Order: sequence, then C-alpha cells, then structure tokens
Amino acid sequence: MSKWCQEHKVWIIGGVIILGLLGYFLFPARKTSPPAVDNSVIVMIPPTAPVSDTTRLYKNLLFRFSLTYPQDLLVREYDDGSSASTITFEDATGKNGFQIFIVPYTESQITSQQFKKDVPSGVMREPTDIIIGGQRATMFYSQDVVKNETREVWFIKNSFLYEITTYASLDTWLAQILSTWQFD
Repeated sequence: MSKWCQEHKVWIIGGVIILGLLGYFLFPARKTSPPAVDNSVIVMIPPTAPVSDTTRLYKNLLFRFSLTYPQDLLVREYDDGSSASTITFEDATGKNGFQIFIVPYTESQITSQQFKKDVPSGVMREPTDIIIGGQRATMFYSQDVVKNETREVWFIKNSFLYEITTYASLDTWLAQILSTWQFD
C-alpha cells in the first residue's frame, strides 16, 4: 500500500461511513432500514458507461429493468436477505436522490393493509395513474416518518411490488428519470 493510502486510510473510511449514514437517514427503506445482519449485502454499483454527457444507464439483471439517471448520483443496492431490495440513487450532498424498494407481492392490487404497513403516516394525496416502462402505476404525494413531503410511485410487476420515493420538491426531476424506465 502506498504511503499516501496508509496516511489517509482513516479519512477515506470515515468519508465512506458518513456518506452511508447520510443515505440511511435521508432515504430510509420502507419496512426496515438496510439490515444489519450478517447475511445482508450492500453493493456499491460502479458507474456504467455514460449514455450522454450528463447521464448513465442503470441495469438491474435480477428484476430485469433499466433506467437512465444523472451521472452525479451514487447508486447503492441493499439486499435484506428475504428477496426484498432497496436501490438508492443519491448525489454527494444528499439533497437530490430517490430510492426504489422492491418486495415480493402476490396480490394483483395494492391492498390498504400493505399501504399502511409501508406508509405508516397513511397519507396518499392526489393519486394519479401513470405508465412506467409499459406498466400501470400510481403516483401520489405522501409523508415520511420525519414529516417530509414525498413523491411516490408504486406498481406491481412479476409478483413484486415496486415503491419509488423521493422528496416532493423533486417531482419533475424524478418524472424525467422514470420516463427512461424499461423492462427487458
């Protein structure tokens, strides 16, 4: 290891921990936080080749979808070990980002029980039907546990419930990203 790496190892590790904590508090997973059990997996996704001067392509082979996202976002995947996953897209400041929570789901429609379980506030304002990657979805405003107003998009595909969340102020920004979503 180089002398520079040895001298700055603590600072690098501390920086990674701080970024992880920012993501944890700004974009908590729905059911539980990213798990702290031995079999959990947190994967930092290396950036892919740029799609344009400002965007990159994210491709998820397990759930068979892709989307284009701003190149300044850091992508992380969290696997809780029970087939549920959280994927976060977040800039270095923690001010711009969104998360995708994916969980196995056998119902053909989202039940009120599932909604209340995943959104304890019970807030669903201005629900609107939209299409994402050819899939019917519901977009609405809600509120997280810290009382931040959120913009959410939920849909069911191949026996999985997808819950996409960002801050309400990033509504237009998220819509541009979601317009690039495609299923394989």
